[in-house]
Amino acid sequence: MSTPIIPVAVLGTGPLSDLLAARIDARSDLRSAGRITAAQPAPTETECVVYVPTVDETGGNPSTKVLRLLADGLDVVSALPVDGLAEIRDAARRGGSTFHATGGFPTQLAARITRALAEVTRDIRRVELEEELALPECGIHPWNNLEDTGIGTSTAARAKAAAAAVSGYYEAGLRVLEEAVFGERSEPEATLSIEVVTTDTGIVDTVIIERELGSRLSYRSTWTARAKDTAPLRYRLTTATDTARGTATVEFHDTAGTHPADHVTAVAVLDAIRPIHESAPGIAHRDLSITPLKPDPRLTLH
Repeated sequence: MSTPIIPVAVLGTGPLSDLLAARIDARSDLRSAGRITAAQPAPTETECVVYVPTVDETGGNPSTKVLRLLADGLDVVSALPVDGLAEIRDAARRGGSTFHATGGFPTQLAARITRALAEVTRDIRRVELEEELALPECGIHPWNNLEDTGIGTSTAARAKAAAAAVSGYYEAGLRVLEEAVFGERSEPEATLSIEVVTTDTGIVDTVIIERELGSRLSYRSTWTARAKDTAPLRYRLTTATDTARGTATVEFHDTAGTHPADHVTAVAVLDAIRPIHESAPGIAHRDLSITPLKPDPRLTLH
């Protein structure tokens, strides 16, 4: 028996939306139902919508268009952060549809890291994650160009605003890591500090973001413009037990000319379409023990 092909529309603009549309066309189990904007209805054949949020929407304020899509009975898979989605629940129930938020690349990479730590998590007391992100001129999601991050401009305030705007993505990654390593989510709010480093002429060169989640987790991000011989994305993971510390470094490189951050985000969204389409109505939450994501009772629904 053949697998039904799912018609999928893409809601959003920018390079990540272009990438998702192209990869949907290339998949044998999916079919493009077209590109739509917030002002357009989805084509009648559409069964699922991939929603690429803007910078403003990454803070947990989903587009009213997404709520309408769910209420109209269309499943929605999005790269929104995994928290702050209370408004969506009622719309999904009204439409008998399903919503799933994959989060951005920080969440996806945190999930991968937890699998690498699966055998030793019982003894870990602290986890420190350092990210080195080298940004191309075209930017990465949710920015459509490097200038949107403030890097290369003379406006430090712009760089600080860009870092603060995606705090939801990074905090979601911290929470995923915390839950997988320590088996629970703690009460403390994540703390955030942002440092902007400029050249002698006042041009923003580097943005350093420090995030702490209680005493157990830290996430340090260093953003720069991409140089010719620079790895586009590098992570250094340090784990500490009562008696020892261990460090591992992982580099991620382009895939067919796509920055690894956008590649990881796109893969997570595309791989979620079928299992979410086949899930019961509501908000589907991933169980970190499912590798890869597939129809499974551990996809809890609320």
